[in-house]
Amino acid sequence: MNPERRKDPFRTPTGPQLGRRLTRAVVVSVCTALLVSGLIFDVFVYVSQRSALVDDVTAQARIAAENSSAAILFNDVAAAAQTLAGLGSSAAIERADLHDAQGHTVASYVAPGVPTGDKAASARVPREGHVFEDGRLHVKALVREGTREVGSVHLRVSLRPLHDRVATYVAITLLASVLAFGLAFALVFGIRRELDATEQRLDYLAYYDPITGLRNRHAANEQIQRLIETVGRTSDGFALLLLDLDDFKVVNDTLGHSVGDELLRALASRLTQFMRPSDVAFRFGGDEFVILSPRVADATHMQFLGQAAMLAFDEPLKVGVHELRVRGSVGVAQFPGDADSAAGLIRAADSAMYEAKSMGKNTYALFHADMHRGADKRMRMEADLREAISRNELRLVYQPIVDLRTERLIGVEALLRWVHPQLGVISPVEFIPVAEYSGIIVDIGQWVLHTACQQMNAWSAAGHDGFFVAVNVSARQIRRGLKAQIDLALAASGIDPRRLEIEITEHSMVEDIESNVAQLAALRELGIQVAVDDFGTGLSSLAYLKRLPIGKLKIDRTFVKDLPESADDAAITSAIISMARSLSLTVVAEGVETVAQRDYLNSLGCDCAQGYLFSRPVTAEAIVDLLMLRAKVAAAEADPLSAA
Repeated sequence: MNPERRKDPFRTPTGPQLGRRLTRAVVVSVCTALLVSGLIFDVFVYVSQRSALVDDVTAQARIAAENSSAAILFNDVAAAAQTLAGLGSSAAIERADLHDAQGHTVASYVAPGVPTGDKAASARVPREGHVFEDGRLHVKALVREGTREVGSVHLRVSLRPLHDRVATYVAITLLASVLAFGLAFALVFGIRRELDATEQRLDYLAYYDPITGLRNRHAANEQIQRLIETVGRTSDGFALLLLDLDDFKVVNDTLGHSVGDELLRALASRLTQFMRPSDVAFRFGGDEFVILSPRVADATHMQFLGQAAMLAFDEPLKVGVHELRVRGSVGVAQFPGDADSAAGLIRAADSAMYEAKSMGKNTYALFHADMHRGADKRMRMEADLREAISRNELRLVYQPIVDLRTERLIGVEALLRWVHPQLGVISPVEFIPVAEYSGIIVDIGQWVLHTACQQMNAWSAAGHDGFFVAVNVSARQIRRGLKAQIDLALAASGIDPRRLEIEITEHSMVEDIESNVAQLAALRELGIQVAVDDFGTGLSSLAYLKRLPIGKLKIDRTFVKDLPESADDAAITSAIISMARSLSLTVVAEGVETVAQRDYLNSLGCDCAQGYLFSRPVTAEAIVDLLMLRAKVAAAEADPLSAA
């Protein structure tokens, strides 16, 4: 089932917002600009046209006045009428009257269509000039004969032509504005389509994971908070499942990140098959997934959800040409029973998931209060562990490795101990997983490497040669560049590289195997021995084992402790020794505690061993005492008379 096609019961898409806001802003700004500019232009046109009209009519009135003085003086009505008739060429002039000095009308002109009985309203016109009255323009010009006023010309002008011209300009302005607005809107519409597509993509990336198509951490956090607010008003609870893939990095490093991405997509699709329609899955980051399940109020329902999530791992996932069987650990927590905040709920689910991993992985665990105490203890331990090196709280002890045939000491394994100022000696079983999980293991591993090399240098300076020191390195150290770290340790201590042995786990070998091969090959060129620690408990495979430049296998103590009574362990141990011999590898058995175990391993052809039968892990000083004791024994065996 495609995760993107599942109905989203939580988040309602709001759609593009930026494009709409941009369109509104452009429409408002363009309309305002066009309106203001058009209004200013039209007002300017009206004022200028009206002023031009006044000037034009005033000029005509003065011309008529200049040509009418003789007609007034001689009372020549016909000449006066002919002069006024010349004003008919102006369509705006409705009426013209010529008055003598006493105000009597000498002659008049009335434009066609204007009632002849309509008198010129000129009573309010100044002695000479113009006035706008009754929606018309009234102009008066004095008729002079020399310096003497003999009469006046009165013109009444219609404003309709002015208004028609202004209206034409307004129409042209509106048409230009509409065309400009249309062009601007077309351009904005094109930009808006691009913005909408970009915004939809950004909105998708803000809330969805591009690899799996599931909603991402941001969407999960928002939805958790939204559900908390909803549950706060109702009696329903909800569950949060935190799922983490086990050993996902192995897939990335061995098959490539593209296969890893395909695996995540396949798992996302598989997860949705076992969810309720109301449940929603999120990719929380990396190889972690979150499932939010509303209306969950009891532990029985939580167990059902955990079991349903684990069904996703029952069958292999088809990824291209590969069929991969993946495993995962699931932590389940419930609101409000297990936490009262989003951060607290995620932390509770994470604690439960950590518990599932500690139970052997590929299972689920429900949160309970003791987990928080364990998580708090891990957090305090992590904080203290970060200061352990600077406070000189770390110690190294050394366990002898002997040749099984002669029981002669041929090497020692450096083992880490932590002496806490309040808690005393803390077992590596407790703090190493914390160091691995937090990444502090890199700094601690470098300290162990330098300290062990310095101690080997001290032993050499005291005359104790002929054996090596084995140091365990983590997968994180290898990824940080193991050879560079070893070069620094060798340079600082000055020891012969042939007296250093590096122990790696099977798990760390398959992580980025190409890089590991190159790094380990460089170490072998220096003369450093490389051993595979705890062999048989990890991803044992000749396919990668034969590719690595290693010289030694260490059989894990779990296969040794029940020897020779356990037929299964005997068969496994025999097979490991036979395989090692076929690959010309040295074999070391760990955890040898009884003579029967020693003899049985010797009979199988095992080369070396370490364990309580030979010595517990002891201090560097105790190793010196042991070497001196062995030297005396060897001398006595070589020369019994001298020893006596």
